[in-house]
Amino acid sequence: MAHLEKSREQALKELPAGSRDAFNRHVEAQRDRYINGFAAIEAGENERYFQQGLEEEGIRLASEVRENPDGLEEAFEQARTLLSAAPLPAEGKKAAYAKISETLAESWAETRPLEELLPAIGDELARREFAGPEGLGNELERVGETVNGPDRPEAFADESQVLAERLKLLPGETLGRMQVNAVKSRAAIAAGEVGKIERRIEASFGQFDKSEIEANGLLDPRQKTRLIGQLEVAKKEHIANIEAANWLLSSEEGDRGPQRQKNADRAFTFLDNGEIDRDTLALKIVETKGVVPESYAAALSKGTRSNEPEVILRAYENLTKVLALAPQSAVLAKRERNLVDRFEKWTLLTKGYGLSPEEAAETLAKGNDSGSAHNLEEAFDRQFPDWEGKDLGSQTLKELLTPADTRFPEGSGG
Repeated sequence: MAHLEKSREQALKELPAGSRDAFNRHVEAQRDRYINGFAAIEAGENERYFQQGLEEEGIRLASEVRENPDGLEEAFEQARTLLSAAPLPAEGKKAAYAKISETLAESWAETRPLEELLPAIGDELARREFAGPEGLGNELERVGETVNGPDRPEAFADESQVLAERLKLLPGETLGRMQVNAVKSRAAIAAGEVGKIERRIEASFGQFDKSEIEANGLLDPRQKTRLIGQLEVAKKEHIANIEAANWLLSSEEGDRGPQRQKNADRAFTFLDNGEIDRDTLALKIVETKGVVPESYAAALSKGTRSNEPEVILRAYENLTKVLALAPQSAVLAKRERNLVDRFEKWTLLTKGYGLSPEEAAETLAKGNDSGSAHNLEEAFDRQFPDWEGKDLGSQTLKELLTPADTRFPEGSGG
């Protein structure tokens, strides 16, 4: 009636005064038809209003179920109470309850562990595939009975049966979406689990049992195999590191062959953890074992090639100490770094030219710059024509390490 009167008043305002009586007579004659039409409109609007309210209530209940899965039955009870009071036709109530049931069942199912949920979804989809079209859609018609009847999920002792019954409430599209989301979540969690285990392997040096990896349900067989392999490698590395450290601390020099170099390299890498001064550590290894760690020699080489005078000065100061202890080190003389040849340059600058170490470092820093390196090489060639490529033996190095006034008399080198 309200719609009818409102529409008539609006129409009268827009009509000429002479036409209003005729219009009123027409409306009165067709009143019943108009009333029925507007009643249908009003009923539709009311139904949409209540449907929207029920949808919002379903979202709220689903949120509560996600936070408290044990409250599912209470959520169903609230939904039934709400629907019983809603001014909707029976079919509308049935459809609304089915939708809320789907939402609640989905929310509850998603709280289950992924290793439990994924197989259950797969089983339910397989069951429906086997049952064919006639096996689909019937569960929702029994939703009240399924939830509240004697065979409700809570009556099952096996939790997997409870989940299976809940999944029967869901349409195939929902199950498919849940399956995809669950697979993605499990992949992300598995990746995080792999990272966590890798960090644990590193932190513990592999000192835990591989059965923990084998029993981890978040990992697939390939991931387990790879992590167990890393665990075994970490254990072997730890043993080798401890043996190398013990060798370094012992009074025995050990094998003079390749193994001694391997032990020195491993001991230096293992102990060079930031807590011990690496120059002191390296010199201790050279002094007690007569071998230069490869990584330390590489660091010295990098230092001598720096463009920063302070870095160059420190590198040559340490190189001087190392060569004094191991003048015939093959590690230092390797072609790619040729630290022995570089040391001769340093000695020629500090003893031949008489430059202070700081001045020599400044000169070499300029020489290490690609723009001026060529000029520095030419200067060496002019001042010391025989320096380049010189094969320096133990005796020569000892001479280079003597005071400047005995190695280079005044006026030499020119």
